Amino acid sequence: MAPETNVVTMVPCEVCSEQPPKYRCPRCEVRYCSLTCFKQHKVNTCGERGKLVQERRRKQQVRKQQCEAAAATVQEEENAVSMEMWDDGMDEGDEEDRVPLDRLQKLRDSEELQDLLCNPHLQRMIREVDSSDDPEVTMQRAMQEPIFVEFADQCLRVVEPQPNGTEQG
Repeated sequence: MAPETNVVTMVPCEVCSEQPPKYRCPRCEVRYCSLTCFKQHKVNTCGERGKLVQERRRKQQVRKQQCEAAAATVQEEENAVSMEMWDDGMDEGDEEDRVPLDRLQKLRDSEELQDLLCNPHLQRMIREVDSSDDPEVTMQRAMQEPIFVEFADQCLRVVEPQPNGTEQG
């Protein structure tokens, strides 16, 4: 059986083309084998190639920012659709039970809620309530579970903070 050959050793030094490369130029990523090759590379081609590498990195950064902006836009659109659906499902008499958007966003940003939502049992109960044909009965059953009660209490603390720092009891 022939000895395993490393793919890196099969590519010769990009400067002298004689030895396998051991190093990589931090500026332009050219692979070279020795200090002599590095010095030769630095004098002859590093500046030009370095500019190309920097331009490629800049383009990658721009693409990443564009993707993040697109994802944020999609999220905003999904939130708007969710709010429209939520508005459509509200009766006139339900207006007093409506939670303002800024408070809903506080729910989203609450670290305590995020910690609770890591619990798979709580996740399963929330999905059951959400997908139930009779959510009222399913909610009553869920409220018998301490983790769900803790979740509901934390939601209320975020949405309806008590004056003077007093806790709900």
